[in-house]
Amino acid sequence: MVASIADVAAEYIRSHRVERQSLQIRSDGLVELTVIQNRWADCSGRPRLGIDEAPIVVMRAIENSQRGHVLFDRVRESPGLVAYGLR
Repeated sequence: MVASIADVAAEYIRSHRVERQSLQIRSDGLVELTVIQNRWADCSGRPRLGIDEAPIVVMRAIENSQRGHVLFDRVRESPGLVAYGLR
């Protein structure tokens, strides 16, 4: 079974956490979101996306998928920024 984008995002956030750093994924972290999408693409046989498309795909997967709702909770929203924390 191929992991969902939300699963890949959760694993990435956990593995790159530094002590006292929050376990969040933010919509303005374009490079981080692109890396997450590309890791998922490599595992699932899907095409890699660039920095213009990948962040939107990852954020939509977290916002709109059942797995995204299980793993993440919206913790902050302001103009131009949405942040999801791991549950």
